[in-house]
Amino acid sequence: MPDSFTLALHSDRPVADAQRSLASWLRADDRLHGTVTAAAEEEASVLLVAVGDAGVAMVLVQALAGWLTHRRDDVTVTLSGPAGWSAELDVPRARDMGQVTALVEAAVRAVAAR
Repeated sequence: MPDSFTLALHSDRPVADAQRSLASWLRADDRLHGTVTAAAEEEASVLLVAVGDAGVAMVLVQALAGWLTHRRDDVTVTLSGPAGWSAELDVPRARDMGQVTALVEAAVRAVAAR
């Protein structure tokens, strides 16, 4: 069974709207087909993304960066992974996909190294 990343969103607009938007964005990527599910976790709704290998993890990073750069509102994404690591990505109205991708990759590398 593949590992799963958990994506929890915090937004200055309704979180359910942001979650639906992100889920739709991720599901539109053929490389993530069938890996994205919505779930309830304690007090929040989250997205779970099954990641079977490093290639899928990189696709997730790229797709998440793309979604963040297209947001019109401030949003914070908490990315959690196997073994209990997590990183919070606070990217207000991002426009530079390269910078967002670098931020997401750095967060994943930092917490995975723990």
